[in-house]
Amino acid sequence: MSPRQSDAGPSVRQQLLFWWILFTVVQSAQRLFLLKEAAEQEAPSLALLAQTFLIGLRGDFIVATIALAMAALMGAVYFLAWQGRAAWRKEPSPFPSAYRRGLRAGGLTLAGFLLILLFADMGYYGFNQQHLDFVFLEYVGDLVSRTPEIGETHQQAAQQTGAELGDWRKWSGRVAQFLLLQALAIGVWWWVFTKGVVPTLARWQPVSSLRVNATFGLCLVAGATGFHHQGPYGIRIANIGSTVYYTLAQNPVLFASEALRISLVSRDGTTKVTDLNVLPPDDALKTARSLIGAGGRFLDARFPLVKDAPIDSQAIRLGRPANVLLIFIEGLDRRFLGRTYDGTPGTPFLDRLKAESLYFENFFSNGVQTSRGLFASFCSYYPRHGAAAMKTRYAHDYACLPSLLQRHGYRTEMVIGQHRDLNRLQTFMARNGLQRLVSESDFPPNAQRIGLGISDGALFTLLRERVEELQASSRPFMLGTLTLATHHPFGAVPDHPDVRALLQLPDKYVGALRYTDVHLERLFTELRRDGLLRDTVVFILGDHGRHEAVGDTEFEKKVGHFASPLLIWMDESLRAEARYSPRTVSAVASQV
Repeated sequence: MSPRQSDAGPSVRQQLLFWWILFTVVQSAQRLFLLKEAAEQEAPSLALLAQTFLIGLRGDFIVATIALAMAALMGAVYFLAWQGRAAWRKEPSPFPSAYRRGLRAGGLTLAGFLLILLFADMGYYGFNQQHLDFVFLEYVGDLVSRTPEIGETHQQAAQQTGAELGDWRKWSGRVAQFLLLQALAIGVWWWVFTKGVVPTLARWQPVSSLRVNATFGLCLVAGATGFHHQGPYGIRIANIGSTVYYTLAQNPVLFASEALRISLVSRDGTTKVTDLNVLPPDDALKTARSLIGAGGRFLDARFPLVKDAPIDSQAIRLGRPANVLLIFIEGLDRRFLGRTYDGTPGTPFLDRLKAESLYFENFFSNGVQTSRGLFASFCSYYPRHGAAAMKTRYAHDYACLPSLLQRHGYRTEMVIGQHRDLNRLQTFMARNGLQRLVSESDFPPNAQRIGLGISDGALFTLLRERVEELQASSRPFMLGTLTLATHHPFGAVPDHPDVRALLQLPDKYVGALRYTDVHLERLFTELRRDGLLRDTVVFILGDHGRHEAVGDTEFEKKVGHFASPLLIWMDESLRAEARYSPRTVSAVASQV
């Protein structure tokens, strides 16, 4: 090594390695800091903990590699500026020393920026148990901007922020612990780098620089993909059923960047109201509340039009929290209930259950896709035109059924037989109250698969196991599921004489529906026999009607896409208190 190289400290390659691992270390240290709050929500197993940190580390390497590239670019800009200055003064400007100074400045800048982001994410996670999301970005927007055309200013957001910062006893201890952990992590890496890495690299000097640089370059490329062929997508579809640890495993910078993208996309379609005569927000809210009607109180400032209605003497009022079992049957079309095909019934169990339930004969879905039907049902909100809200607004905060039930002490879960990233389901539901999502990767290796995923028979078998475990706990629960057999290409297993007979018909939907009906009856029989529907209300509906255009007229064909039934069945343990009366309800109703 020449004197000119040695007087400038670590080589370019050593600096790149130092900053790359440092960027990774500070992110992993933040996840370690957040572990305490995650464990307070749900105690993890060692396997779940290892999986969470391994997947989180992959995301950390992706962000660290991007940050390193930005630091290297800043170093190049610094070098070019230095070289221009040297040329103007007619002074020599050796590349290594000038670039090393620029790289050092770039590394310090990116490390500072990354720590600020992690600091903000740490604070938001403590408040909301989520990484920086769309809601946070909207709040920041309120804080720094104003829209005079509707009379809204940043005053409220500023006052709220000032009040939170003023209560320093509330957050100062947590901030000190976070900064101490980060300082310790950085110090440990500095010690390891100077005492272990640098001497080791010095012993590798005889090795070809080309070979070392190529190896290091391949490591950077692998780090940019998170050491996974699916890159950042592999982080998002992490096979972690617990939404608490799924959230913890997500990289906060990648999560925030996705929320920012959604925020920008959302604003592209907004309507400008500069030329409209509109009320200030406070007056508009008062007017809207008066239109809703008197009586009751409004429950939550985040959802200013949701109110606690006066008690209806005819309404069902339960004396204790009831469990909720929510069964979505894919593409369930109420026009196919009660039918017989050459003496073979199509849905005998559902037909019998109708007589024991509240059956809504004029019920309609609010969309013709699974993502729209689930969103409307869970969140009682229209799924919008264009791209479905669940797919495009999955970083938003809604008043959804799982969130509301979780506030009241419920355990919330869902079991599906497909990929957990179906329609952004896991990301959306983790943001809106679901505590665990069981997907196809959680089924036993020998679980029966047909069509697009796990068979309905295997789905209901695992669903029964979840009901049994949830009933054994002292908490009320909400458990949802979505079948698959009646989705084209209709994955029915001919394991029953009726199914075999109906599968001979040209319309394969009929046989698939009978297959689901057979295993739904098995599920109900086992649950009732073993007392596992105790204190439980069961909702059975379609996510939407049939995809296929079925009917004699164009109108019937179009309406059939939305013609989904709703059955509400209540366990005997709840019926006497609630004055439950099985009947057919003719009123028009929908998922919203």
